[in-house]
Amino acid sequence: MKIELIPVIEVLNADQNIELPAFGPSWKYKDEWAGYYHLTNICAGFSNMFKPYSKGLSLYKIDEISDIDLLCVIKKEIDIQQTDDYKGVKDLECSFSGGYILNIDDKAVYYPQCCGSLSDIKEWENLIMGITESFYIGHPFPRVTEVNNKIRFDFVDIEVKEKFVPPVLYNIIDLEKSDLEFAIIEVNKVLEIFASRLRLINQTEKLNITNIDKVLIWGENE
Repeated sequence: MKIELIPVIEVLNADQNIELPAFGPSWKYKDEWAGYYHLTNICAGFSNMFKPYSKGLSLYKIDEISDIDLLCVIKKEIDIQQTDDYKGVKDLECSFSGGYILNIDDKAVYYPQCCGSLSDIKEWENLIMGITESFYIGHPFPRVTEVNNKIRFDFVDIEVKEKFVPPVLYNIIDLEKSDLEFAIIEVNKVLEIFASRLRLINQTEKLNITNIDKVLIWGENE
């Protein structure tokens, strides 16, 4: 079994001049919503090459985002995190919204949910250390247990009775702990490269964001 964690950022743009698709949900009416997201992104200043990981969704794989579009994402995040004091870059305290798509044998089986973020990598790492009861990567979230070096994700017996969006492909997923550990090692390599890109953009564009990579990836502002 091949296990991957795919780091993605959620980017949602809205434009009152662009009509919403008549039907939903977006993962069922992929073409309509993909067209809508593309148009709103273009109007927000993103390039024509800014493409989501899955058609019809608003999740973007971090290592497929161009530097031009990444700068747009950063500026949008500054606007999102603005407080009443309007301190600009000094308001940045949270990591990018999104999280990690769980891929099994090249198939996306579990997507980040509401309130997920890139900093959720810490929650995945906790599973390797045997910390399962507090696993939270947005809501709803699966019940996670460990038995005989396997990590079980139960998407039915859950604490928060909400529907997973998009729906999870399986009710229960069992992963070898060693396979998950390897996936975490690999995704951390991707995060480190992404961190270097953030630091370089911060420098070349003179954004003056202190610890930009620590804040926008790991949610650490010190």
